[in-house]
Amino acid sequence: MQADRREPADELLRAQAEHWPQAAGPIAQLMVRVYRLSSLVQDNATRQVALHGLSFTEFEVLVALRNAPPPHERLPTELYTSILISSGGLTKVLYGLQRRGMIARGQDRQDRRSKPTRLTAKGRAMAERAMADVLRSDAQLILGGLSPREVERLTALLRKLLITLEPAAIDAGHGTE
Repeated sequence: MQADRREPADELLRAQAEHWPQAAGPIAQLMVRVYRLSSLVQDNATRQVALHGLSFTEFEVLVALRNAPPPHERLPTELYTSILISSGGLTKVLYGLQRRGMIARGQDRQDRRSKPTRLTAKGRAMAERAMADVLRSDAQLILGGLSPREVERLTALLRKLLITLEPAAIDAGHGTE
């Protein structure tokens, strides 16, 4: 596993403090840990969804569709603003999911070039099974180091930070558009 070969965050930060102390303040310590946690959690999710025969991007598409209100349908433009993928890359993923019967592509009556993408029953079942495994595995990871109360506190702090940062990022042109 590649994640296991990475230098621990504390070791990176120790070296940074020793060799580049100007870049080793509290914000750097927070960011290194946030990036490392993000990487470890995504690596974990990627392994879990692979057990279901899905790539992480395919999983993201199924989840984005499952999160939409019934009939769990979105336009491709809505999908590639929900996940980090180019429109060309998304088209390839959509064709693959359609071939496997996990999504259906329709025709928009007003715009024949736009094909709404709908989650099928097979795709919904796959999304739900894979998500259950990801959440179970994430819980094992996180609860191995934090108590449920600490998880609640950390979640509240991250929410507070994101409420401030997300609108500012979108205003600055760094959003998902």
